[in-house]
Amino acid sequence: MVEVWAATVALLSTLVPAAEGKATRYDPGLMDSVAARRERWGQLDPDVFHLGYVALGECEHVGSLAWIRWPDCPSGAYQGSRDGQCRGDGRLTGPYMVADCGNAAHRALQEANGFAVDLSWPLALQFDVVDAPCDRVTVYIQVGTRPIWETRVIAQTMPAEIR
Repeated sequence: MVEVWAATVALLSTLVPAAEGKATRYDPGLMDSVAARRERWGQLDPDVFHLGYVALGECEHVGSLAWIRWPDCPSGAYQGSRDGQCRGDGRLTGPYMVADCGNAAHRALQEANGFAVDLSWPLALQFDVVDAPCDRVTVYIQVGTRPIWETRVIAQTMPAEIR
């Protein structure tokens, strides 16, 4: 049991807040096609363990691992869903691979609308974010999980004797 707590504390110490606001979704299959393309381009590492794909507003996070803290709301509280039921229980879930980012031309609109994260279709089904966004989520980036494309760029620019 001590090992589980130690691992939890170690994980939590690596999480840095990246966004707060609404969780929305991609249409079915869209995130998978984006992720497949980014894998072909070498921007995602398919061997890194993750539970699904997400998109954030900032492109610097593509290839990183993200975690989502869902809102903690009392039963029946309005949460933004069409039926008015709360979908959050305060859990921290993840890790999710950041597979996409916002277009620079759309960032102002996303910020004005309170955007935090887009979920792949399977995650949207899992967290009931299909018919309406989920408000008050917090997205964290796991530091120490450098995006693969950034790692490759750094490795290519290092002097040969250091590589």
